[in-house]
Amino acid sequence: MDLDDGDELAYLWTKVKFVQKYMSANNCSFDVAEKEFRRWIDGLMDSRIELSNRMLNSSNI
Repeated sequence: MDLDDGDELAYLWTKVKFVQKYMSANNCSFDVAEKEFRRWIDGLMDSRIELSNRMLNSSNI
């Protein structure tokens, strides 16, 4: 298993656990939980990009 496979597996496992917990906590359908996961992951990626940009800008390369 190479790094890409490990990353994909980690992503899928995170998605499964998030969707299970969200469906249980909110008594909703898979579709609703999956949309919420996508919103959550998009926000997570946006915050990581923002943090990386701040770090790059503060180093004054």
